[in-house]
Amino acid sequence: MEPTTPAAIDPPANVLLVHSRHDEPDACEALCHDDGGTAHLTVTFNDEVPAYPDGETVDRKLGLLTVGNVLTDDGAESVPDFTEPVVSDTVPDPTDLSEIGVAVSRFCKHWAETDEEITVCFDSLDALLRHTSPKDVFQFTHVLTNRLSSVDAYAHCHFDPTRHEDRVVSTFGTIFDSVVVADDADDSLPEATDDEVASLLAEWEDESAVDLTPDPDTVTEATDEEIAQMLGK
Repeated sequence: MEPTTPAAIDPPANVLLVHSRHDEPDACEALCHDDGGTAHLTVTFNDEVPAYPDGETVDRKLGLLTVGNVLTDDGAESVPDFTEPVVSDTVPDPTDLSEIGVAVSRFCKHWAETDEEITVCFDSLDALLRHTSPKDVFQFTHVLTNRLSSVDAYAHCHFDPTRHEDRVVSTFGTIFDSVVVADDADDSLPEATDDEVASLLAEWEDESAVDLTPDPDTVTEATDEEIAQMLGK
């Protein structure tokens, strides 16, 4: 993994932001590209619905996707209203990768139709890995990044390298256009070899009996339903 800096990245791009979970790195704000994007999606994993900003105070479209044991009013299923400046959506089950992928894709679809310049903060891959196997999360991340590329999004995913084997973090790094390492992660940046990464990919392919490197052209043109099928188990 060869790290770079946010300033050296030309959006659109998919970026892996490597850092420990102690603090929110300054690189996150830089990668949100506040001076360029016109629509920003934040994906978080929480036990409660976060506080939403007042739509009258924001200067661009905001999307808030909350994943986890989310408390909703009366348990009713809500449909996101993409005409509003602040759009919220929830996925109660953090193990439902297909529904998470469809929810993110839904934001991409509606904002792309109105020619928005999209930025995405996905916080975090660690949360997914607490609930789902690395092989399944890898496949999900590969499909997701290709979907984001299809709408020219400038996206980044948070990842704590201290929680996983070096070869796991390095293998995830192969999915992304660039890797940014926060200052607090310099000492723990994974240094797995190419052979170790290839070996792990081979293990995951043997376990799944499917190709874990989907054709970007196929994902680019995929509908929400097709994305759900690719990620469904």
